[in-house]
Amino acid sequence: MTNKEKIGLRIRTMRNSRGWTQQVLADKLGFAKSRIAMYETGQREPDMDVLEALADAFNVPLFALLSDDDMPQGFMRPLPSNLKPLSELHHLKVPLIGSVAAGVPIMAEQDFDTFVDAPVKCDAALTVEGDSMAPGFQSGDIVYIRCQPDVRDGQIAVVLIDDSATLKHVYHDRDGLTLISDNPAYAPIRVNGTEHDYIAIYGIVVGFTRMFKSSNPMAKVKKGFK
Repeated sequence: MTNKEKIGLRIRTMRNSRGWTQQVLADKLGFAKSRIAMYETGQREPDMDVLEALADAFNVPLFALLSDDDMPQGFMRPLPSNLKPLSELHHLKVPLIGSVAAGVPIMAEQDFDTFVDAPVKCDAALTVEGDSMAPGFQSGDIVYIRCQPDVRDGQIAVVLIDDSATLKHVYHDRDGLTLISDNPAYAPIRVNGTEHDYIAIYGIVVGFTRMFKSSNPMAKVKKGFK
């Protein structure tokens, strides 16, 4: 079975499990029915934008649609047990699983006792610490993560490095990743498999919530979305 056929089979299986016809799925995505048919039969391979739209329609993480052949080299190992995909654990709330550094990577520790309301479809939430992604993201912000094993160059993602996690713009190199901050005071971070035991993209940032300090007893809230 080819790579396109494997992806097509996953699309068809998810569509059928929801009782949708090809026309129903096509209408949700704004596509022609024939386009869905070509994806499902492996005549046409969906690009990353289409896969993201399908994941949103099915309400699943992006990697649920990818075949093993799609997983980039270096990102095929399973996530640590305390950071497994979490989409099956929530409906209206998502787990706040720890902190992510906007600066030097820090440990992202499991904390399934705390759940937060998510203003956007996602799998988990993390609290930002540090200022390397300022002014876009500030220390104390809660970022919302959609779990997926890779992102396009320039997108903001949570990256796992050994036992730590960091929030950065991601760019792919021949032998690893270059992680770029928004704050020019921070130099790029280059990581590869020869210097670290574990490197993986945990997921893409799809939104954030910021609480502003105020003398008003009603705190001001800013929300941002992808």
